[in-house]
Amino acid sequence: MDCAEIREGFLSGEVPIGQAVDAHVQGCTLCAELFHDSASLGRRLALAAQHGAQSPSLVAAEALIENERGLRAFLRGRSTRTRWLLSLALPALLVSRELWLGRVPWQKLGSPRLLFGLFLLAAFPLVACSTLRPLPIARRAARLRRLLALAAWCLPCLLSFAPQTEPSAAELWGGFALRSLVCFAYGSALAAPSFALHWVFDRSIRVPFRVWTSAVGVVALLANAILLLHCPSTNRAHLLAGHLSIGLVWFLAVSLARGWSRLVE
Repeated sequence: MDCAEIREGFLSGEVPIGQAVDAHVQGCTLCAELFHDSASLGRRLALAAQHGAQSPSLVAAEALIENERGLRAFLRGRSTRTRWLLSLALPALLVSRELWLGRVPWQKLGSPRLLFGLFLLAAFPLVACSTLRPLPIARRAARLRRLLALAAWCLPCLLSFAPQTEPSAAELWGGFALRSLVCFAYGSALAAPSFALHWVFDRSIRVPFRVWTSAVGVVALLANAILLLHCPSTNRAHLLAGHLSIGLVWFLAVSLARGWSRLVE
C-alpha cells in the first residue's frame, strides 16, 4: 500500500480500510491527515477532485505540490502537532538559556513580574498553535483567531502595571536611549528565528496576513519573556521603550512590508 493507492481508494468513493492501510498511515503523516475526523479531509478532497478534475486551478495546485522540494517542503509537510512542538522547541531553549545565565534570578523578580512571566509562557503555545492551524471557515472562529493575536500584542503591556523602583541617573539621562535600544535589539534578535519558523511551517502557497500578525504576537511574547529574565530594570519608561514596544514596531514593519509588496505587484 502506498500514497497513490490511498488516493485511488478515496477517488473511488470509499474510505480505504484494512491492515495494509493502517500500516501505511502509521508511517506517513501526510496520509494520516486524510483520515482525521472520520476521514473528512480525504472525502472532501476526493469530492473536489471528482467535480473539478479538469479545473486549471486544481491542475496548477497539484503541479505546485508535486514540485515542492527542499527543507521547507519537508517541514511544512509534518503534522500540525509536530510543527507546533518544533515551533516551541527554540523558545524553550532561549528561555532556559536566560534562566541558566541568571542575570535576573527568578527569586528576585517579585510576585507581579513572576506572574506576568508565567502568563507570557502560557500564552505562547496557544498563539503558536493558532498560527499553524488552517484558517477556520466559520467567521466566529476566524474572529477569535484575530482576537488571540491582538491579545498576544497587548499582554506584555501588563508589565507596565508592576511596581517600579526609582530610576538611576544613567536611566534618566544619557543611558536611557542606549539601554532601551539594546534591550529592543536583544529581544527582537532572539525572537526573530521564531517569526521565521512560522513562515517555514505555514502550508499556504502564499503566507496570509493573519499568519504574519500572529507571528508578530509570538515575537512580542517571546521577546518580553526573555527580557524579563535578561534586564533587571523596572523603570516604566524603559520598559515601554525597550520591551513593550517590540510587538507594535514589528506589527508596523510587517504591515508596511505587506503594503509595499502589494504596490510592487
